[in-house]
Amino acid sequence: MPSLPEPDWPLSDGVVSLRRFTFDDVSVVTRACQDPEIPRWTASIPTPYNERHAREWISRHDGWWTSGERAPFAFCSAATEDFLGSMGLTGLDWDRLIGAAGYWTAPWARNMGATTRALRLLCRWALETLNLDAVELMTVIGNVASERVAEKAGFVQSGTIDDYAPRGAFDPGSTYQVRRWILRSG
Repeated sequence: MPSLPEPDWPLSDGVVSLRRFTFDDVSVVTRACQDPEIPRWTASIPTPYNERHAREWISRHDGWWTSGERAPFAFCSAATEDFLGSMGLTGLDWDRLIGAAGYWTAPWARNMGATTRALRLLCRWALETLNLDAVELMTVIGNVASERVAEKAGFVQSGTIDDYAPRGAFDPGSTYQVRRWILRSG
């Protein structure tokens, strides 16, 4: 796998921006992940969540970028730089030229359109800079908010999977019923 090219930081649409996580984000990530909705819908988030989890997760980011395995981003307000959530590109398949988007939004940032804007930025970077042919997305059945984000960002539902086993799940033996979404280039 090739290492991922660093974008011109931050990626921004003037309302939200994507940037690399730093250890300065440990406390705000920890605070956000206290919300029960985040681990409910995100298989890689343990509960209870503490600063050790955030620090360990952020400490892996440089290796993921270097290996070309994942591109994790913090998404923030472009005006205030306030942290709004996590947006990432994972499961990069360089043979098929496809990656998978994943995200969670801090409780104080929901219902503002910020997650949709951040997802659009991520996909534009993935399709234009990484030259991927498509970005896919899985939403756990029942996560209506995440489905709305996917639709507003231009994803099209392409089916369901009854026994989806996400990579990086906190409980590696667990499976989920998910909707599969796809966004193709062009």
